[in-house]
Amino acid sequence: MNTHEGDFEDSLEQARSLLSSNDSAADLWDANDLVNHAVSLRPYDGEAWLLKSQVMSALGDEVSALAAVEMAVRRWPRAPEVHYWRAAILADLERLDEALHAVETAFRLLDAGDDGLAQDLFYEKAMVLESMGEQDKAMAAIHEGLARYPESAVLQAGAESIRRERIRATFKVLPGGLG
Repeated sequence: MNTHEGDFEDSLEQARSLLSSNDSAADLWDANDLVNHAVSLRPYDGEAWLLKSQVMSALGDEVSALAAVEMAVRRWPRAPEVHYWRAAILADLERLDEALHAVETAFRLLDAGDDGLAQDLFYEKAMVLESMGEQDKAMAAIHEGLARYPESAVLQAGAESIRRERIRATFKVLPGGLG
C-alpha cells in the first residue's frame, strides 16, 4: 500500500474511533478534521463521505450531514447503508416523505446477510411513519420486522415505544384544574 492509501485509511480509522468514543465535542471536531483530510485525498470515495455525514450529524449539523450523505449517495448509489443514513438525516430534518423513500430504497438494495441493517431499517421506517402520524403503519413495520427477526432488541424497543405513545395519546387534558 502506498503512503497516500495508508494515510487515507489511517485518517478514516482514527475518525471512526473518535466518532465511536464520542467523548467530547473536541473529539468530534478532530474526527471532522481527519475525515476532511481523507476526503481531500480521495474525494470520490463514498465511504469517506458517509463517515463525514455521520460526524456532522453527531455534531448536530444536519444540513452539513445531508450534504455529505448526498455526496456519498452519488459515489456509492448501490450501498443500502448510505440510503439508511440519508433516511435518518432526512427524518431529523423532518423531511419525512423523502426519509421514507430513502428507507424503501435501502430495503431494495439489501443483500442477504444484511440482517443488522435490515433490523435498523424496519425500526427507522416505523419511526418515520410514526412521525407522519401513521401509527398503524408504524406498528405494521415493526411487526413485519419482528416476524423476520423475533429476537431483535431494537425492534422490540420500537414496538414498546409505539405502544407507550399510543397509550399516552389516549389521555386527555381536562380543562380547569386545581385552582
